Amino acid sequence: MTTYLDQVNLKTTFFVVGSRAISYPALLQDEYMAQHQIAVHTWSHPEMTTLTTDQLIAELGWSRKIIKDVTGVTPKYWRPPYGDVDDRVRAVAAALGLQNCVEQLENIIGNATTIDTGFIVLEHDLFQQTVDLATGYILPDALAHQPQFNIKPVIECLNLPLSDAYVETNDNATNPPLLGSNATASGSAGSAQGTGSSAAGNSKSGAVGIMVPNFITAAVALFATISAFLL
Repeated sequence: MTTYLDQVNLKTTFFVVGSRAISYPALLQDEYMAQHQIAVHTWSHPEMTTLTTDQLIAELGWSRKIIKDVTGVTPKYWRPPYGDVDDRVRAVAAALGLQNCVEQLENIIGNATTIDTGFIVLEHDLFQQTVDLATGYILPDALAHQPQFNIKPVIECLNLPLSDAYVETNDNATNPPLLGSNATASGSAGSAQGTGSSAAGNSKSGAVGIMVPNFITAAVALFATISAFLL
């Protein structure tokens, strides 16, 4: 996926599952250094509304920590697995400094002919079949569309610079972090305490793109991909 994105000079948003970042820290660092936006997708991909407040804090907090350890920056955006979110979950995330992003597939299906403010579409690329679909059909069609789409990361669709996606002022191009032992050490301690989610459930990740009028955005997660289209 990242090879294709580089080939077409497409910048995206990666929503990262923290437990997967431990397994693939170099990939996460490559995504960050390529100036893609990095965001949070929890530690173990649970249904967030079923968790206690302490568990929510662990899911989000440990994910942010491993991302910071690997990339040197702390994300300010996150996406709830399955789009499962309520006011309590949003409040906990907000208290941690995280802004919520959610896909809107059902709204798209019901209003595809009338939407003029943009919409969000989600796809996963955990499996090769979905990677092939994204890179072989969805993204090439979007790039070839006339009139031409403008594809951007989530943060740029909000008319904000990439640096505003993080708590720190690090710039992907000018302040590359070092990939060291801290990523594994801190991640091994980050078990998202008490979530009840096993490592076997960590293979999922999600991504989301936000689109505003006259823009089409694409975002990818660690093992997930997404495109959003403006008709």
